[in-house]
Amino acid sequence: MKILYISNGYPPWQWAGTETYTAGLAKGLRAAGHDVQVLCGGHWSRGERYWNGVVDEVVDGVPVRRINLNWTKAPDPARYLYDDPESAAFLRGYLAEVQPDVVHVTSCERLSAGVLPVVKEAGLPLVLSLTDFWFLCPRMSLHRSDGANCDGQTSAWDCLECTLRHSRVYRWADRVLPDQAKRHSLLAISRRPEWTRLRGLRGMAADMTARKSFLHWALTLPDRRLTASRFVRDRFVANGVKAPIDLHPYGHDLSWLKEPAANTETAEFRIGYIGQMIPIKGVHLLLQAVARLTTGGCAPIRVKLYGDPNKLPTYGEQLCNLRTWPRHCPMWSSVAPTRVRPAPPSLTGWMYSWCRRFGTTFRSSSTRPLPPRRR
Repeated sequence: MKILYISNGYPPWQWAGTETYTAGLAKGLRAAGHDVQVLCGGHWSRGERYWNGVVDEVVDGVPVRRINLNWTKAPDPARYLYDDPESAAFLRGYLAEVQPDVVHVTSCERLSAGVLPVVKEAGLPLVLSLTDFWFLCPRMSLHRSDGANCDGQTSAWDCLECTLRHSRVYRWADRVLPDQAKRHSLLAISRRPEWTRLRGLRGMAADMTARKSFLHWALTLPDRRLTASRFVRDRFVANGVKAPIDLHPYGHDLSWLKEPAANTETAEFRIGYIGQMIPIKGVHLLLQAVARLTTGGCAPIRVKLYGDPNKLPTYGEQLCNLRTWPRHCPMWSSVAPTRVRPAPPSLTGWMYSWCRRFGTTFRSSSTRPLPPRRR
């Protein structure tokens, strides 16, 4: 069978959860004898124009075509983020070129949900994996800009206010305009591409009514909708998605267990974190908790953090400022996950300050003789 995967990215350029999950599926199906190809986003903010060509490569035997885009140069960035006609037009030709038997979309972030109707127009079976809340939330996480969690059941103004809250435009409007005038003005601006593509509004101001309507319709197109999380399924259902969503838990890639690192005796209590160094992951909560335990006179603790503290430099600096207790000074690493083979910690931890969906790392850790904990 010829299978085409469409995703936001793919290793080794991108290593986040969905990209790693897509790579696992592609490699597994190729090993099972299927003909697998991947179409994904490449560079995302480089280049003098929106469309910057494609790059072809083979990764672990899987042909990968990456589309290089600069979203900031799109004619209508707010719309292109969820409905990109240029990626859709490219996909029409690509489908004719590779002629897959089935298309599995694991993320519409970057290439947009505009790819879904193209697949259906071609008469191909379409599978969609829901790996995040992108269809419900322009921030993808259902985590509001004021720090609160969101259930997704919002108005267009709720979403616009959330995305604009920390912008200069919003702060100015909030300071000088009555609430009704502020709302009317910002909603009007969000519907004008000549305004929303300007720096300071770009990527934040969008016609949220149009976004909600288009993506709700796009969710009706796949022949199968899958998710590994019951919580994700329930959240989509609560937001009015009536099409069936099948619960399909992740499997395990156990190839890395051929030579597992041995347990070692130590007087320290070791904690390992693997993931992105961004606020909603709650890495600061882990370090603050360890600091409280250490000052409370408990046994020595060592924390190892595997991730890139430079992804958000200000947050990375905040974490570095928490590294002031010599007995548990964290160690940084930005190597690819498949190359991380540390001595096993006493505990593998996840701290989230948002409604977390599921974790590929969490499931993998359950194959080790360690007690994973989620706070």
